[in-house]
Amino acid sequence: MLKSTRDKQVKEELAQSLQELPVPASLLQFAKDVPDMAESMPAIPARRPIRQRSRKVRFTIAAACALAVVASVGAAQVSPTFADMVKGLPGFSGVLSWLDEVRGYDGVRNARSYGYEPTEAVVKQFGDVTFGISDVYLTGDKLSYKTFVKSDEIKKNAFKRDNGYWDADWRKTTDYSFHSVDFKEAGGGGSGGFIISDDATKEPILVQNSYVDLTPQQVQDFMNKNPNELRFHVSKIQPGQQNSEFLFELSVPFNKSQWREDLIVPLHRQVEVAGDPDLPSFTLDQVKITPTNTHLDVKIGQGANHYLDFRQVGDYEGRLEPYLTDDKGNKYPLLVDRVQKMYDSAASPDEQDGNKMEFMSSPYFDPSVKRLTLHLNGFQLTEKTPSASFTLSPGEKLPKTVRFKDKQFTIVETSYKKGYLWLKIKKEHAEDSRLGIQFGIPRDLAIAYREKIEKTPELEELYRPRPGVAIIDGVARSEHPENGYFEAGIMTPEQDSYEITMMRNSNPIPLKKEITFEIRK
Repeated sequence: MLKSTRDKQVKEELAQSLQELPVPASLLQFAKDVPDMAESMPAIPARRPIRQRSRKVRFTIAAACALAVVASVGAAQVSPTFADMVKGLPGFSGVLSWLDEVRGYDGVRNARSYGYEPTEAVVKQFGDVTFGISDVYLTGDKLSYKTFVKSDEIKKNAFKRDNGYWDADWRKTTDYSFHSVDFKEAGGGGSGGFIISDDATKEPILVQNSYVDLTPQQVQDFMNKNPNELRFHVSKIQPGQQNSEFLFELSVPFNKSQWREDLIVPLHRQVEVAGDPDLPSFTLDQVKITPTNTHLDVKIGQGANHYLDFRQVGDYEGRLEPYLTDDKGNKYPLLVDRVQKMYDSAASPDEQDGNKMEFMSSPYFDPSVKRLTLHLNGFQLTEKTPSASFTLSPGEKLPKTVRFKDKQFTIVETSYKKGYLWLKIKKEHAEDSRLGIQFGIPRDLAIAYREKIEKTPELEELYRPRPGVAIIDGVARSEHPENGYFEAGIMTPEQDSYEITMMRNSNPIPLKKEITFEIRK
């Protein structure tokens, strides 16, 4: 179907959600490639998004390794550690390896090394389906947990894609979800996929890494009830159905006496961005240190027509990402960058423009760490709506030079092919793969054209995505580094003259700064 604004949002949220799933290092590149790979995958429905009354859809695609858990029918098994509970059971060595890798990314390993584990794991058998939940951690503003599902139906309908990773045919497979009962009104998300056992069973196990966003007041209200458990509703979604069916409630023992409050340090440090036409500065608002991770909140001007990405994928991966170090030389890489108000229509009323960054591990349990240093290498800036335009006539003389904010580019060739106006733009630097600009047509014209396409079978067929063909979205990019030009395809009806809109898109902004702040006296 059409390449609409929502299509772009889904793709970007897919990329973000997969960044939020910590997986073994051998899988990281796969996860980052998924948004592009998904466009050429076979037409097997993807697994439903993980939801906790979430306003941000998180799509998941199968990711790698294994588990086969045995439990007494109808009985829940509880043990201080998930590994002890299923030690020696067939197939579980694969999932233990996966858990060990993931815990190195999400801070659980660090917390457990200090004996901090206020909840216990649970495994329950329900019919021929085995359910497990582990690594349930409640912090001052988040509930996180990992879940596992094994069923005969999943095993029957699992298959390996051409890229070597596993998925299931969800047209024939029952899906399962875990939702928090104690925080049922809160929003959240997560990511997941399959791991395949490394023993003779080769059993596919569905794993999910989920979180629920909370307010400090919600957490305090929960703690005031003197809880001794955290409760989850387990539901199933039959193939072809949208509504879930409640199966049972699963309770995880919770030890309130072991629970630790977050360490919050206000910063209010302004960071200057010299020379940028849209962003003169941003603010490091506060650092929050939890038993599992270290968080840094960034604020930009309220109501801004742009957002920032500190976590980079693709061509700028690793070149701009920030990281933290402490005064003992420990490094805390960036794990997640949650952009706030990426889409104004999806934002909650109290959401602030900016970013919530989460770094791997935490100095929470080490009182000798007094200071942290933020190493800022840069970020990318994307506008939400176009901020400039120019006119282009097919017969006009080329090359044509266009100025946009702090950029100047030269169009050397234009053509109209198969429903797209193509722009060929000269490169200034051979190594660049993107211009940092997204082109389009005025919103009213785009809406009218989409409505026409929906009513015109020939046009609908023209724009139908095809395997192996990337969706065109107006972003000027270079598919081959050796080419001396960028190309941008703009979906538009053919016209005698075009008004072309422009907006900054993943525009890289290098920024070499080191900012040190005190977290303890």
